[in-house]
Amino acid sequence: MKQDAPPVSGAPASRIARSVSAYIDAAVPVAGPGETVGAVRSLISTTGFVAVDPIFVLGPGRALLGAVRLTTLLAAADATPLAELAEPAWPQVSVTRTCEEAASLAIRHEVPALAVLDPAGAFLGALTATSVMAILRDEHLEDLHHMAGILGRSEQARAALTAPPFRRALYRLPWLLVGLAGSAAATAVMAGAEAKLSAHIAVAFFIPAIVYLADAIGTQAEAVAVRGLSFTDGGPLRLLLGELGTGVLLGVTLATLSFGAVWAVFGDPRLALAVALALAAAGTIATGVGFLLPWAFQRTGLDPALGSGPVATVVQDVLSLAVYFGLVGLLLT
Repeated sequence: MKQDAPPVSGAPASRIARSVSAYIDAAVPVAGPGETVGAVRSLISTTGFVAVDPIFVLGPGRALLGAVRLTTLLAAADATPLAELAEPAWPQVSVTRTCEEAASLAIRHEVPALAVLDPAGAFLGALTATSVMAILRDEHLEDLHHMAGILGRSEQARAALTAPPFRRALYRLPWLLVGLAGSAAATAVMAGAEAKLSAHIAVAFFIPAIVYLADAIGTQAEAVAVRGLSFTDGGPLRLLLGELGTGVLLGVTLATLSFGAVWAVFGDPRLALAVALALAAAGTIATGVGFLLPWAFQRTGLDPALGSGPVATVVQDVLSLAVYFGLVGLLLT
């Protein structure tokens, strides 16, 4: 039989604690290997199951012997024993696994329901399509809360929408304080470039565009990194190199498009080159930061989605501004 995948290494404790047990449906059809198709059809028509696809075939001690798809059952003769129709390698998962791992396994194998077993191997119930949808919704909401900088476990994240204003502020404030510190660093970078801005006022016109594009590219990289760390088996170095390559391509494309436009409008090829090189660098920096921060959060036992919030944004902003003003200092002086 197919076994469940090994646990995700470095998964945060808050997610490990939420096992698949909270989503099990026990009201699913089960039968012995010697029972006939006709008997099971009668059982399905007279019993209020939450789902009837598949029919799980159990042996002694509720050991899972396989499962019969509903389409196979309906096409078989009434006298056919289930043992002849059962798929013995039906995907299964231990009740101790996380709900994310179980949902991922069900989706990869494209089955209507996943068998859930206790640590001793006895059948407990199934993870149905409805359960998988519930898991995906819960995980999506949790990730949205974390990406917005709301701290704490999933229960706290849900409470952040209904708690008193004081408690809501406590959930959100810590990462905003990190953002405030980063904003002070960005202000210091701007202050250090005061002479360049005074001498070339047009330099200031491109700051919003560079910061926005760095944030936009970084946000895409963060989303890819968070999902990639959860669902892929590739090493972090391979994933990082892939994102850096993507960032270089995006940055070079934006730089090429902007160079001619800036030169044509402002008539200054040096300014155009500074803006273009800054955009190229911002693309690479943003994808690197967008991957490395979620990875660092995962390595320290935190939810990697936390790295997609204010921390990554302010780091990308400060680095992009520093590179831009550095290029301006080299090319326009």
